[in-house]
Amino acid sequence: LNFADKLLSMDNTYWEKFYSKQNAELRPSLFAVYVNELFNNNKKKIIELGCGNGRDSIFFANNSHNILAIDQCESEIKFLQNQYKQLNNIVFRCDDFTSLSLDNKYDIVYSRFTLHSIRKEEERRVLQWAYESLNEGGLFCIEVRGHKNEIYKLGEPVDNEPDAYIYNDHYRRFLNFETLCNDLKELGFTITFAAEEKGFAPFNGEDETYIRVIAKK
Repeated sequence: LNFADKLLSMDNTYWEKFYSKQNAELRPSLFAVYVNELFNNNKKKIIELGCGNGRDSIFFANNSHNILAIDQCESEIKFLQNQYKQLNNIVFRCDDFTSLSLDNKYDIVYSRFTLHSIRKEEERRVLQWAYESLNEGGLFCIEVRGHKNEIYKLGEPVDNEPDAYIYNDHYRRFLNFETLCNDLKELGFTITFAAEEKGFAPFNGEDETYIRVIAKK
């Protein structure tokens, strides 16, 4: 295995163990609630990139949207497929969200805490894919760790991958806020909201700093 494949294998193992406990938070994230409020009760076709335990996708489905929820954690996807088979407006699929086809169009591409789990070259692919896969007027909704995040530079630096570290046994790459916004604009997106601040994702009594961006095609 090359270094990149080792990282991928390590991360897959980490998340398989994490989700196998089935004790992760099931309430929707504040970001999902925020994004849902942007819709004004209009039904949307949404794809979530890296759905984890499915909590945000399930929330969107319960709010009458049609969801495709993608994650590489095969055991968790199988669990979700079985657990939520009664919901006919959500599909859970095991896949690599950095290598998706352009077969479908979406109103919303939703990415919470997933862009910091991939390499820069993969991020470029995802941003390009999101633009090409959105309907006109569609939204790319991003929440991610950036340079102001409190664990930035903690852990072991990853060779040949600036701003990437192994910390608490898994990979994170911290995005530059201005660069992300500029990359989105260069693709043709209009930034309708962008901030890097606290208050977006308080958890267990801690309130770290995150990037939140809403980009419109």
